[in-house]
Amino acid sequence: MGSIRITRLPAPSADPSLLGQIFDYSDAFDVRVPRPDSRTAEQWARCALEQAPTPMRRAVLLIHRRVLRLRLEPVGRPDNVLGWHVRSSQPDQIELEASGPLMRAVIIGRRTAPVATEVRTFVFYRRRLAAAVWALVGPLHRRVAPYLLKRGARSA
Repeated sequence: MGSIRITRLPAPSADPSLLGQIFDYSDAFDVRVPRPDSRTAEQWARCALEQAPTPMRRAVLLIHRRVLRLRLEPVGRPDNVLGWHVRSSQPDQIELEASGPLMRAVIIGRRTAPVATEVRTFVFYRRRLAAAVWALVGPLHRRVAPYLLKRGARSA
């Protein structure tokens, strides 16, 4: 039996789901699992985000709400994943979105093979201050995201 591999991919320059929108930041991670994962993209996202350890979940929510100033929806509703609005949910793809006065962010999770999922994050600045805030939060995001992705993959 193999292990779970998380690889940071080159930052995407576009995504078909964004319909040509210009973004200020992007990243992508490839998640490889040893066996095919039969969960839907939404189930996978919920597992990675909503079933993270309570201190991690609270820290993520605190940073999203207080530092990035994203207006998250009440957690626990079927139309959102950890407060992020579900823009679209299909068996092999989910699109999450959150907005606030500083920025808007979109996360797209897409199964690319029975054992592979790609997760892309896009950030759109609304104010100049957003670039400075993201310069502080971005490195943390690039460390926490693989941890959450690995936890989500592990629970398959």
